[in-house]
Amino acid sequence: MKTESNGRFLRQLMLASIFAAMTTVLTYYLKIPMHNGYMHLGDSMIYLCACFLPTPLAMASAGIGGMLADLFGGYTVYMIPTFIIKAMLVPAFNNRSAKIITKRNCLAVPAAALITVLGYYVADVVVASAGSASGISDFFGYIADGKIWIAMLSGMPGNVMQAAASSAVFFILAAAMDKTQVKNKLL
Repeated sequence: MKTESNGRFLRQLMLASIFAAMTTVLTYYLKIPMHNGYMHLGDSMIYLCACFLPTPLAMASAGIGGMLADLFGGYTVYMIPTFIIKAMLVPAFNNRSAKIITKRNCLAVPAAALITVLGYYVADVVVASAGSASGISDFFGYIADGKIWIAMLSGMPGNVMQAAASSAVFFILAAAMDKTQVKNKLL
């Protein structure tokens, strides 16, 4: 019995690693440059990962995959915010169903998109404030100034497009996986 449990955990750990790698690849290598960053499909892998794996493992996979893409892409200042934001996408999804496309997972997709858009909006404000500040009190002065919040709204359309594209890819892949019962075969 213990061996079966260990085998299941090992399969989940390997799957988490594969999802982290796929998140990195679809984020860093398959990207469309935009005026303030790039659009990618990596979040689709995070959504799938959240539907397959236990929440803590999926959160680690999501955060690591996104963070590695930032590291490889030279966006090191975003590594910590990305780890947090990507990990926060996972809890909205349900991994307990035999199907990927469930009512809860369909509702989780727009919730995850909202977390992405708002998370990176706040991250952009913090990064821009830190880049402009010469000290800690100066940093808080920039954060308190409404101008930086207004200026960082310019990044939202790109994040909305990226979340929408990842959502579409997720639904296409999830439908194909449900049809072939991939989830039952992997776990």
